[in-house]
Amino acid sequence: MLDRRAVIGSGLSLAVGGIVASNAAMAAPKRSGAMMTLDECVDSCVASHRMCLETARYCTEQGSSAHIEASHIALLLDCAELCQTTANSMLRRSPQHALLCDACARMCEACARDCAKIAGDARMQTCAQTCRDCAASCKEMASMGM
Repeated sequence: MLDRRAVIGSGLSLAVGGIVASNAAMAAPKRSGAMMTLDECVDSCVASHRMCLETARYCTEQGSSAHIEASHIALLLDCAELCQTTANSMLRRSPQHALLCDACARMCEACARDCAKIAGDARMQTCAQTCRDCAASCKEMASMGM
């Protein structure tokens, strides 16, 4: 008969080993040669989600027509939602997260272009850069195809 402690201990070792292997498999090379982890991509998506929501609010408080165009506000809100959904899929380790990462990268690129068009506004340029950073992270994660 098998010793319960030995069986439980070996199962725990396998589980821990699987978690470590899973986390290592979810890493992608960064441009600097370091490894980008899934958690770093999640953080980038969360930062973009927050920035886009805050920027949408900021835009509604501004007086210029460029800030309050309905299409601009809609793009910011759509980008925020897709970033949140993408982060959630990665946190769940969804087998479909690469598809969402690809869509998120495209949405963030579009949002960055739209924000960058509003020249002379530091907030809009910061939002554009945050979206570009998220797009780059999501492109890397999507290319892994996990």
